[in-house]
Amino acid sequence: MNFFIIAILSAVLQIFIPWWVIAIVPFVILFWRPARASGAFWTGFGGIAVPWLLYGYYQHFISDGALSDRVAKIFMLPNGILLLLVTALVGGLVGGFSGLAGYWVRQIFRRNPLPLSGPAS
Repeated sequence: MNFFIIAILSAVLQIFIPWWVIAIVPFVILFWRPARASGAFWTGFGGIAVPWLLYGYYQHFISDGALSDRVAKIFMLPNGILLLLVTALVGGLVGGFSGLAGYWVRQIFRRNPLPLSGPAS
């Protein structure tokens, strides 16, 4: 469920807010709705990488690869499809580490703090 929340919310928010919202959404979702540590990373990774890959492929498809192939040449990549994969990987890593950070911050706040002084006498 976290995967779909991250994917939909980040896709919608990127219309109105700059691209870096992909770091905020997985952090907040995986802070709010807990998962395991590995699950937090992979949920954040997939929740960002899949929509970026799908939207990039859609743009590549409707333009017959004209724009993505030109941008790929700038980055010295052989074709636009490889550019889409690299873009999804970078976005996925941002989302994955952001989700993992949200999980870790939740773990910090869950733990009971140690008393500052010794036992009461």
